[in-house]
Amino acid sequence: MNKKTLASATRAPALLTFVSAAFFAFAAGVTAQAEEAPQSWVPAVLHMPDDIDVLTDREIGSSLRMFSFSTGVDVDELLSEWEAALREAGYTIILAEVETLDRVIEFSGQDISNAKIAVTPSMVEDRHVIEFDATLP
Repeated sequence: MNKKTLASATRAPALLTFVSAAFFAFAAGVTAQAEEAPQSWVPAVLHMPDDIDVLTDREIGSSLRMFSFSTGVDVDELLSEWEAALREAGYTIILAEVETLDRVIEFSGQDISNAKIAVTPSMVEDRHVIEFDATLP
């Protein structure tokens, strides 16, 4: 093996190690950012459970937002707390029962044109999925 081939062969693993490390650092940063909740557009009066597992976090255009997570807390109690907190903060609340969803809170006000919080049926017995959909002004 000549010196040129040897130099190239020793650089390749170092470059691969560097690229791999950079990728994993980037992925960890994205994951950490996605795990932070609530998202900046979610009203600050809504305190998230400690055990949330973020499932989706999407922005569509400049005004549509979607966010969902799973949790093991009592969702009826959580939604009651959230409803009271939203009312106290001046949001307009509409409660709705929908056949396919366990419970829904629809609200608007303070930087949110309209939003919906829904508890959807879950296949995992001890976890519930909560979805937020919002339209921002």
